[in-house]
Amino acid sequence: MVVADMEYCAEKKTKKKAYLCLKQIARLEGKKPPPNPYPSAIKEIQAEERKYVCDCFFNPKILEIVQKLKEERAAEVQDRFRGSGW
Repeated sequence: MVVADMEYCAEKKTKKKAYLCLKQIARLEGKKPPPNPYPSAIKEIQAEERKYVCDCFFNPKILEIVQKLKEERAAEVQDRFRGSGW
């Protein structure tokens, strides 16, 4: 397992160095650098989930559900206060 991890890290380093060289060459030529062929996996996952996160804030159906939940919680809180003698 350790050997495989070392090989993976070495391969990743060489790929990063190659990409850095490509970017540097593009800058020297005055061109736009190429897109990163090895993007972060975390960023890819976040990009996929971004549309669902936006739905939480802007989708009218979800906003309606959230409003109902807030009203139910407020009613429960009021019932607790009435029951405790406040």
